[in-house]
Amino acid sequence: MKSIISLMFGGLLITGSLFAQNYANNRPRILDEVSVVTSTSEDMATDISTRELSVMENSMNDYSSSIWSREIYRQISDVEGNETFFYPQTSTEQRANLFSLLVNLLSTNTINGYKYEAQPELGVKLTGKETLEEAAIPFMEASDKTLNVKREDIPSDKITHYLVKERWYFDAKTSKGDVRVTHICPVLFEKGKYFPLFWVRFDDVSVYLARAVSPVGVANVTPVLTNTSMFDIIRNRWYRGCIYQVGMRQLSAHFPEMKDLINERKRIENELDYIQSKFYAAERRR
Repeated sequence: MKSIISLMFGGLLITGSLFAQNYANNRPRILDEVSVVTSTSEDMATDISTRELSVMENSMNDYSSSIWSREIYRQISDVEGNETFFYPQTSTEQRANLFSLLVNLLSTNTINGYKYEAQPELGVKLTGKETLEEAAIPFMEASDKTLNVKREDIPSDKITHYLVKERWYFDAKTSKGDVRVTHICPVLFEKGKYFPLFWVRFDDVSVYLARAVSPVGVANVTPVLTNTSMFDIIRNRWYRGCIYQVGMRQLSAHFPEMKDLINERKRIENELDYIQSKFYAAERRR
């Protein structure tokens, strides 16, 4: 796969613009094996109104007044609690597969991808076409520059991990601490190797994820909700993921022994729990 770095997960982990456009071109562009799909779950998720965009823009990440921040990178695996990222493996009429939804948005140039780097901000900004080429996903280009992708060519069943970048920060303006997901990256497993495909900015896809229903049994997460969106799950960090990098520090490079790596992860998680408790304490004092 062209220009994509392999990941070896386990003992050794990886080494390693602002708003979404205000519309999505909803002409049929994901094809099944035989005929054109006229209305897909991806189309429904990307059929966004101006009002929805306006509301979601208010929830986008803004760190202009933050006085402290920390960048945490997690590896999301296909385990219980992470169904939002992986299921259904193939989109149905009601539910969209996350990777298929990203391909859909890229194929219409609704969002940009970013070339995989250990830190997503260092990645080169790519057009939808360039991103699909980088990920080696076949497509046919239409006269309006949108890209038609056959459903059978979307390797959603080979996406075994996602990388997620979180930003922990304290805002001086609001005197509040918060944690935001800033980027996500699908990781493909093929021929015994892991390939991180591309980064996307969470802000760019959040309005579309808000329309996509999550398969997670949310009642097991919080009794208040019985159903929720992909956006809700990721924004509230209702997922499980092990830390593989903090800032520019890749943990496997500093802790090559698995026992030491696990202990360091536990130490960082305990530290983050303490920081989050301080966030809550500061908010209660307001």
